[in-house]
Amino acid sequence: MEVKKNLMFKMMRNRSSLFFVIALLLIIIGPGCKPKPEQVQPNPHLLVTPTDIETNMGKWVVLDCRDKESYNDGHIPGAISLGARCHVLIRDTEKIIPIVGKMKSDYDFEPIRQAIEDGKLDKKTLIASLSMKPIEYLEKLFARAGITHDKTVVVYSDRTDILPGYHAVPFFTLEYLGHKDVRILDGGFDAWVAEGKSVEQKESKLPPSDFKAKIISSKLATTDEAAKIARGEIKDVQLVDSRLIDEYLGKAVSPPGHFLAKAVTHSGRIPNTVLNVPHFLQFADMKTLKLKPIEKLDKMYLPLDKNKKTVLYCYIANRISFSYFVLRLLGFKDIAIYHDSWIVYGNDDSLPRVSGPR
Repeated sequence: MEVKKNLMFKMMRNRSSLFFVIALLLIIIGPGCKPKPEQVQPNPHLLVTPTDIETNMGKWVVLDCRDKESYNDGHIPGAISLGARCHVLIRDTEKIIPIVGKMKSDYDFEPIRQAIEDGKLDKKTLIASLSMKPIEYLEKLFARAGITHDKTVVVYSDRTDILPGYHAVPFFTLEYLGHKDVRILDGGFDAWVAEGKSVEQKESKLPPSDFKAKIISSKLATTDEAAKIARGEIKDVQLVDSRLIDEYLGKAVSPPGHFLAKAVTHSGRIPNTVLNVPHFLQFADMKTLKLKPIEKLDKMYLPLDKNKKTVLYCYIANRISFSYFVLRLLGFKDIAIYHDSWIVYGNDDSLPRVSGPR
């Protein structure tokens, strides 16, 4: 009998200890406490300085994305060129040449504007010319330049490209093709010159590579996906508009004076858009076109969850390439760009649209 009493006493004492531990945990954790979401770390290394490039000369591949004439006039020592502005080579622009003729320069948009107004350039052909070139073409383009997956690629351009976001198109494209270490020079070539760094006119070339794409399809959102988000059929996705506030509100179909202003039928935005961050607000100032500090950029996207899928759209996918880079810099985990953007969505009568404030 005494043995049984001792055994029961021990069991009660152990059970009391267990209850005490559980009660203590409940006090510490709190009854309604949920597990904390994964902490997201930013990627400040994606934005480099002229000094970073100098320190890593010979290790990094530096890609000059300006036109060939500007490259020939002077470029960062050791930088390579694709032979024209990167964003022009990446898009299927040749499709409109039979209609508008060869443009005098990469920014000679008047023939396109005129062809649209005269009805010579139909929307189907125009939209096709804004698409990315076939993967096989892009593989050959970067292989000829000597780009490989195992070397860091730093992209830079000039003010002409940086302001509309064109400089980030090759950044996005290389990441979409599976390159794991692409970076951007903050402030571009102007920042290099402003710091008194040396330039050279001699053309630099790398041996051709066997560059092959390792497509990350999740980085591209389709019009079908955008429509499903708009209708609420795809949930738990953050849709972000990188256009100007007037475009977002439906007061304008495009930025003021845009050469494709008459190429879209409808104004407005995609329903279920959760945030509007005009791309230019991400610049620290309009003179240097350098980015704001990460802390300030972070506040602009504070309403978003960095662990959730985030889809960006604008007018013709230039501005969102820049915003895509910013979100990568901030550490967002799952970002996609809706490449068709408003030039496609705003021309489809069957798709839902909204205007005005949220």
